[in-house]
Amino acid sequence: MNKLQLLTVCAAALAQAASASPAPDVTLRVTPEREYIYKSGPREVIVQVEIEGRKVDDDGRRSPMNLAIVLDRSGSMEGAKIEKARQAAAMAVDKLADDDFFSLVTYDSETNLLIEPQRIGNRDNREELKQRIHRIQPGGSTALHAGVVLGAKQVRQKLVKERVNRVILLSDGIANAGPSRPSDLSSLGRELRSDGISVSTVGLGDDYNEDLMTALAEASNANYYYVKDAEKLPGIFAQELGASRSLLARSITIRISAPEGVRLKEIVGRPDIKCGDRTAEISMPELFGAEKRRFLVRAVAEENVPESVEAAQVELNYAAVNGDPAPAQRIAAKVAFTDDEKKANDSIQVEVARENSVVQNRLAKELAVRLADEGKATDAVAVLRNQAAVNAAAPAPMQVPAMPQENQRLEAAAADLEARGGLDKARRKAMQFENFADKYQKVR
Repeated sequence: MNKLQLLTVCAAALAQAASASPAPDVTLRVTPEREYIYKSGPREVIVQVEIEGRKVDDDGRRSPMNLAIVLDRSGSMEGAKIEKARQAAAMAVDKLADDDFFSLVTYDSETNLLIEPQRIGNRDNREELKQRIHRIQPGGSTALHAGVVLGAKQVRQKLVKERVNRVILLSDGIANAGPSRPSDLSSLGRELRSDGISVSTVGLGDDYNEDLMTALAEASNANYYYVKDAEKLPGIFAQELGASRSLLARSITIRISAPEGVRLKEIVGRPDIKCGDRTAEISMPELFGAEKRRFLVRAVAEENVPESVEAAQVELNYAAVNGDPAPAQRIAAKVAFTDDEKKANDSIQVEVARENSVVQNRLAKELAVRLADEGKATDAVAVLRNQAAVNAAAPAPMQVPAMPQENQRLEAAAADLEARGGLDKARRKAMQFENFADKYQKVR
């Protein structure tokens, strides 16, 4: 075998080995909004940074759970609400595995540990747990903060990093006993997140405080659900437990850096993420199977940069569920400059353009909610309609299929706000839920 043949065989062997290596649990993708930047324009480019957990086959394998359910049993839960809440909690018992840990806290004006942390166990134990759940009856006021604290205390007793350590909170009313400001719930969420516990929140009906529920879910890196109809509660609990089946990665860090001649301006729509001129860092405590998270980085190139440049360099690091570090992934977003404005517009990447539109629409709706809360309904209507007009006037490549539907939602919200002179409870909750889902790429 001559030298050329030997090199060919070695190359083929290396290629086969590479193709046979398993896909990473988390994949990094980096895509600039356009391949070409118009030289005479603002010289800005948006770079989409996406991470995606691999899809986990439903083969019976899943992450072990350490779950506490915290149920509102205040007087407003009487009737169908408490019945469906009991059904949802009982269904959770059926969904969990024998070795999973389960506890349940109820709260009204006071908190009560109904089921202490224990393994789900065999069929007889499951039936006993469900019988205790079905005896829950409505009571008095709403000590929401204290209920979450007691629920988290149960999770801490069985806290192991290999488990999904989660609280599911259900409430249908305003927290009127104990700490009740969004900042109180955010502080609690951050504290629990640092301990490895997340709190998914379920708001039922139109009388709970959605600001409290979103603050707690956001701060603890979990999920928030707006459930108008109590009949849907069992399905929501099933969805939440299903989403928690496949923990893939922990301690996720995305580091973004800009080369010489390029400045980072912001992580679009995420003022909570610190962004310097040259570097930004995004941290997430965990990622689940098939979960996607996208971030848009706005960068600007100075006039003295070369004809092509790396608009951003991105590095992903994370740990496997067992704590072992995964190999780092590094990708750069490359763009070139052109004197042809049409060429620049034609190079728009539809996926990134759509995500940018989603973010801008979300920011408009968030601003409209704040203005409506301040009694500035006319200004809120103008914000929504102006955003719809901006969407409609975007270049043709940016007119992605979802744009007309989103504009219809913006106009519907504007018309409703204009007719009522403000946001009613249902509309405000719907807009807040849409904003949360869009911000964290959750399914509505």
